[in-house]
Amino acid sequence: MSLLDLPVFSTAASVLREAALKLRTAPSSVTIAAPLDEDGIFASALLEAALLDSGIPFQRRLRENPVPAKGPSIVIGTATVSQLKGIESDPLCIHLAPLEVDALIASGGDTRRGVLSPIALAAALGNSIAPSGSISRMLMPWILTGNWLSEGLEHTYDPVYTVLRDYLASEGHIRVFPMPEVPEIDPASLPGIDSVALGAVRNRWGQLDLEGRAQSLSHLLKPLLDSELPSTARLEELGWHRVMVSGWETDLASQLVGFSKTWKDFPDGRRRQASDTIDSLLRLGKIS
Repeated sequence: MSLLDLPVFSTAASVLREAALKLRTAPSSVTIAAPLDEDGIFASALLEAALLDSGIPFQRRLRENPVPAKGPSIVIGTATVSQLKGIESDPLCIHLAPLEVDALIASGGDTRRGVLSPIALAAALGNSIAPSGSISRMLMPWILTGNWLSEGLEHTYDPVYTVLRDYLASEGHIRVFPMPEVPEIDPASLPGIDSVALGAVRNRWGQLDLEGRAQSLSHLLKPLLDSELPSTARLEELGWHRVMVSGWETDLASQLVGFSKTWKDFPDGRRRQASDTIDSLLRLGKIS
């Protein structure tokens, strides 16, 4: 199953499939015009992976206010929309922006709405351009970045994040582990965790049955429930659902914590950080 076959992409699928077709036959180099922010960086990386896999020439432009180029362009927006803007022609221009969607239908029939990040949309477009591309497949776990870095998980359950995470796991792109099974975590990814207690849980984890593991991890995380942050939804992900890929030393959340800290602490170096991050993702599939 491709990303665009997921119901969460239903309102965007036709536009993205048409965009992929037109990009594969673009008459000249494609410009990726993205904001110089976290969404722009990871969306650009996912698009670049697909264009590299397909042999489509491109150039990257990260700006505070991205605008279309004179030739074929993919423009990443920041304002949330309820429907993707139609594809423009002469010159070709494809617009991606945070998209409100129906993510899940609850057992009672209620619809759970959420937001597809530009990163997820870029991944879906890239998947349609190069469905079997090796670089694109390597970067698939980073689809989760937009929803992970957004405020959605700070307030409530994020159905879009859950749908994407479960899809990646079912397709073999990621594996999900409880925190004690991750070899290295950045302590800043879960402030307030007792590192000594975590080490003790790790040491006896292999001897515990499922009930024992649940009790041990719940006891370890319980003191954090009274903290303002992280939210309960994010705490559950950080405790029980750490995202890992074969060959990674640390999980996705830990990598993003380090990335975000540098991004916030060194604003003057953001352009260099953006370039280094994209290059690292395209070469290694992770943030080095």
